[in-house]
Amino acid sequence: MSTKPTNVLDSKAADYVLPVPAPLRQSGEVVVVAPRRDAEFSFHRGAETAKGLGERFSTLAEHQQLLLGELRDRLMKLDAEVAESSRAQLKGALREVLTVLDWVDVAEDDLLRESRLAHLGAEPIDVAALCLEVADNVALPDQPIYVAGEMHAPWWGDAAALAGLVREALALVAERTNGLGTRRIEVREESHLLRIAIRSTGDPADGIEASSVARFRRACEQLGAVVRPDELGFGGSGLVLELPAPEAL
Repeated sequence: MSTKPTNVLDSKAADYVLPVPAPLRQSGEVVVVAPRRDAEFSFHRGAETAKGLGERFSTLAEHQQLLLGELRDRLMKLDAEVAESSRAQLKGALREVLTVLDWVDVAEDDLLRESRLAHLGAEPIDVAALCLEVADNVALPDQPIYVAGEMHAPWWGDAAALAGLVREALALVAERTNGLGTRRIEVREESHLLRIAIRSTGDPADGIEASSVARFRRACEQLGAVVRPDELGFGGSGLVLELPAPEAL
C-alpha cells in the first residue's frame, strides 16, 4: 500500500497530543481487561487477509451476478413482447433495462476499485474490531479500555500500521493524563470519513515526553492519517484520528 505523508500537527501545536469528537453511533460497548502482549504481531495475518478479500470479492461478484440475471430476464421479456407492444411501452421497458445496466456499472466499478486497492497491498479492515484487538493488547487489570462503534463497510489500508497508530495514540492519552482515568475508543463514519476518537476521563497534565510525540507523529505519517482536536480543543486529554480515504492510499 502506498501512503502519503499528511500534516499531523502543525508547529505551533507541538505540545498537543489528544482530542475528542462529537458523539458517535454506538452498536454496543466492550470492556477489555487483558495482560500486555506484543503490539502488532497478530496483525500480520496473511490467511485472514486473504479470507477477507475472498469474502469481499465474492459479495461484489454475487451482487453483479444478480443484476446481470435481472437484466437478462428483462431483455427476454422485452424480446417476447416487442411484436405486440406500442412504441411507448417499448421505450418504458428499455428505460427499465438501462436502469438495471446502470446498477451493473456501479457494481463493476466497486469490484474494480477494490481489486486495485488489493493490488496496491491494502487490506479490507473492520476498524472497530481492530481497535478492540489493540485494546486487548494494551489494557491492564486496573486500566480497562472501552471500545464502541461500528462500520457499514471495511476500511482499506494497512492493518499493522493502523494498529500501531491506535496503540501510540492510547499511550499518548495515558501519558497526557499521567496514567489516570479510563480510556475509551470510539469509531464512527461521518460524511464518508472514518474517525477514531480516543478519550480519557483523566485530566490533562503537562510533561509529555518529546519521544512519545515523535512516535505518534511518525505513526500518523506512515498511515497518512490526520489528528484533530476534539470539542475540548488543544487543551483536552483526547484526540481524534481521521483516516485517509482509500482512494488516497
